[in-house]
Amino acid sequence: MSQDTHAIVFGAAGLLGWAVVNQLLSGYPSSKPFSRVTAVLNRPVSREELYWPSGSVSLHIVSGINLLQGTGNDLAKQLKEKVIGADGITHVFYFVFAAVGDDHVQECNQNCAMMQRVADALNTVSPNLQSFIYPGGSRGYGIYIPGGVFHPPLHESMADTLPEDYAKTVAYPWFRKILTESSRGRRWTWSEICPDAVVGFTPNGSAFSLALHWAQYLSLYAYNHKDAKWEVEVPFPGSEAGYQSLYTPVSGRILGRIAIYAALNPEKCGGKVINMLDRDEPIRASDLWPSIAAWFGLKGVGPRDEPDAVTPGGYIEQYGHLFAENGRPKGLTCGVGSGHRQLDSVGWWLTFDRQFSPGRLRSVGFTEQQDPAKGWLEAFEGFRKAGIIF
Repeated sequence: MSQDTHAIVFGAAGLLGWAVVNQLLSGYPSSKPFSRVTAVLNRPVSREELYWPSGSVSLHIVSGINLLQGTGNDLAKQLKEKVIGADGITHVFYFVFAAVGDDHVQECNQNCAMMQRVADALNTVSPNLQSFIYPGGSRGYGIYIPGGVFHPPLHESMADTLPEDYAKTVAYPWFRKILTESSRGRRWTWSEICPDAVVGFTPNGSAFSLALHWAQYLSLYAYNHKDAKWEVEVPFPGSEAGYQSLYTPVSGRILGRIAIYAALNPEKCGGKVINMLDRDEPIRASDLWPSIAAWFGLKGVGPRDEPDAVTPGGYIEQYGHLFAENGRPKGLTCGVGSGHRQLDSVGWWLTFDRQFSPGRLRSVGFTEQQDPAKGWLEAFEGFRKAGIIF
């Protein structure tokens, strides 16, 4: 085991951060596992509640570090005080993003300020830093514009050619500029790992986890129809176009491994945007929905034109009390919250093909692939184990 690799993961309890810590503590990669991991959380959570594996990798859980305010020097002081061995940090995984309502320009500015603060602090505290990994996303390919901007497959080079007005609302291009300047003349470099839909487990909920949202919806739906004497059908929550559009999801497992691979191979991945996906071949919701529903004992069928149909979020609001009434109190506290409005509309507004190109990911040497359905089922198992669903 290497004795000089210290990974710090900001946003470690979130959808992406949790997945990276999970892989780090699982000893990935087996040929060069990390010797120390620091997980930075927004608020105190016990290790038992985080459901990470135990093993030979040293884990230090930290909370109460303020990224939103102050200067880089202020943050550097916090890191020195709270993070054991902060001067030995070698790899940074930054999975923090502060949402600011509907003002996406303000949101972009706030998140850029945080990124600059973190980069300045690490340059002060961690002289042995080698790589800085952070996530982009399909928003950086213009999918928030109706119909999208580019013709798929979406290549990383497109990320720098967004329409000017739209680019003001997207933090990722500015992150690249901040980190390029902050790393100039230093030993470290950055990589932007770019997922579309991330399918994974989170122990404390997530504002934008489609897997969690659908898991709670289908869990309640199955519970309410548990006495049915026939196979219960559940329509896909969306339009036919949304049901048939192509995309390339990534599971938490594969995402975590790609992030770590990029961190350990800066000579191949440094200074690059790298798409993330479970497998090269794109998939449709129509390929996945039957398997997703079947895990809950339901029959997943295509969308139906029912104007008054209750959305998944509306169904959860109506019946969510059943979790607490039946021994699953975390079902009420660990949902997606305000993010349900966007997640409810996914099947109606993502009606165009948006699959990612796997070319760069394969060219830098990451070759692992898996069936996208596996990520959904693994997430569901995690939610059930954590008492978030039936």
